Amino acid sequence: MTANEDFELRQEQGWRRGLGNLMDAGFAAWWSTNRWWGQALMWTAIINFTLAGILWGAEAFEPQEAPALFALFGGLFPPIAVTILMQDAVIGERLSGTAAWVLSKPVSRTAFILAKLVPNAVGVVVTMTLLPGAAAYVQFTAAGAAPAPLRYVLGLGVLAVNLLYFLSLTVMLGVVANSRAVVIGVPLALAFGQQYLLGMIPPLRYVLPWTLVLPPPGTDGLGGAIAASMMGGQPLPSLVPLYAAIVSILLFSGVAIWRFQEQEF
Repeated sequence: MTANEDFELRQEQGWRRGLGNLMDAGFAAWWSTNRWWGQALMWTAIINFTLAGILWGAEAFEPQEAPALFALFGGLFPPIAVTILMQDAVIGERLSGTAAWVLSKPVSRTAFILAKLVPNAVGVVVTMTLLPGAAAYVQFTAAGAAPAPLRYVLGLGVLAVNLLYFLSLTVMLGVVANSRAVVIGVPLALAFGQQYLLGMIPPLRYVLPWTLVLPPPGTDGLGGAIAASMMGGQPLPSLVPLYAAIVSILLFSGVAIWRFQEQEF
């Protein structure tokens, strides 16, 4: 078998040129390696063992509060992991010359960025949100505190939006920045520093993704967090931050595609 026989010939034109093969490679990096089950096992264990310690071990804990607590754990730590995983997705290939080599083939620049966004988005949402969420739902059911399935799935959707916000931001910075420190530093600073920004400029709560998973500073309990309110069956706070996060994801992705067209290799 020759090397050329390992590739599937696809007739793709314009911005779709090379997209199929790049998508296949991106998905294979998750699902044909141990990455997916390693991430799934790690996050299912971290989130659910922490949740189990409180749900089954804390005497004064009300089981009905467990879904909101899961939303907190599932929204606070995985975005940090996403930033670390994605820090070299674009800038690493730019600086190493891999991007230039890939683009010397019949591959469009739009396809290159989409192949970084889509497979990784699916991978992190499944392994860091959906699978840990399914395991947590088993715990809630065993404790007699299972939330309404639809509200729970919608809450998982909010957690997924939170992940994709940081994923798309990191990819965009990988295109526009020339320093790895900037690519990883800005999302991490945002993840840890949002509460201080909201404290200084409260209207930012409607722009930043903080209230997707955490209540605004100065709020008692988790009722001001969108995901926790959905999962816990509480009255929903303003959904403007959720809409703003979705728009931001599209904006970050669009800027990444646009600016990558102008990159010189």
